Amino acid sequence: MLFVGLFRTERARDREFWAVLWQGGGPPPDFELVAAYNLLTDLRVLVFKAETIESIRWLDRLNMVGSFECHPALDQTEGYQSVVRRDLDRFERFFRARGARDAPTEREVRFRREAMQTPTLWHALRHGKEWQERPEG
Repeated sequence: MLFVGLFRTERARDREFWAVLWQGGGPPPDFELVAAYNLLTDLRVLVFKAETIESIRWLDRLNMVGSFECHPALDQTEGYQSVVRRDLDRFERFFRARGARDAPTEREVRFRREAMQTPTLWHALRHGKEWQERPEG
């Protein structure tokens, strides 16, 4: 499973951070680091794959020098790519690949098509609010 970890620490504690991370043996065999980002603030992002709780617990050591929180992440890149490319067919394929039935798929495609056609951001916000308040179906 894919996880995103958010680690916040004061930059003045970088040596402690690295010492804690390097200490002892490495992570369990199922731990795979996918990406690590330093946001040039006190926040770092660790993207990793893991199958066991031991892998997540291995990163719990970071709480000794800051605050580490971890969240399972669902890859929604395909869906977001459909937005960027304004490709409703691609969105429909993405939505159906997740197991959606015909009626909900048609509803979601219609919502997005209508949102694309709104003349201003204010109209788009109103459109979203109106759809949010509608009963399903």
